[in-house]
Amino acid sequence: MNTYRKTSGSIFLAMAVLALALGGYVNAQAADLQIAPDQAAITPALLKAPIVFKGSGFTPKEIIVVEMVIPKGVQVKGVQEGENVGLANGNADEAGKFETKMGAMATLNTLFQVGWTPLIKPDFSKASPLPPGQYEILATGVESDSVGKAMLTILPPPPPEKK
Repeated sequence: MNTYRKTSGSIFLAMAVLALALGGYVNAQAADLQIAPDQAAITPALLKAPIVFKGSGFTPKEIIVVEMVIPKGVQVKGVQEGENVGLANGNADEAGKFETKMGAMATLNTLFQVGWTPLIKPDFSKASPLPPGQYEILATGVESDSVGKAMLTILPPPPPEKK
């Protein structure tokens, strides 16, 4: 009888752990994410016309966090290897849709990777822009854990204009 209790207790505990683990997995839904433009060169034009993130499939009224997955070998100032870097955030509407733009600070710190003067002005002479390539972008719902994924292509800088 004692062996039966231990065995059934172990089985119950294993099932409870499995249910908790799968509960988080089942609740996380795939959402949709679009980026406009989805290809961009790192130029001052990004400050005038920022990258826009749009998505759907989130819980109504939840906060959405937009992050860039930094590939191995690429360094972003202030970000540890293996960490994602925040680009924007927004709120889903009643239909679970959101739209937000990449702010100037995120553009300067992440894409341009500028230095800063003592007067807190961007120092482009110390900039080390992200290298050209494809970067995965994630939009995650804070409450639902729903995730939308899209790719942003960083293009090589345009050739300098001839004078």
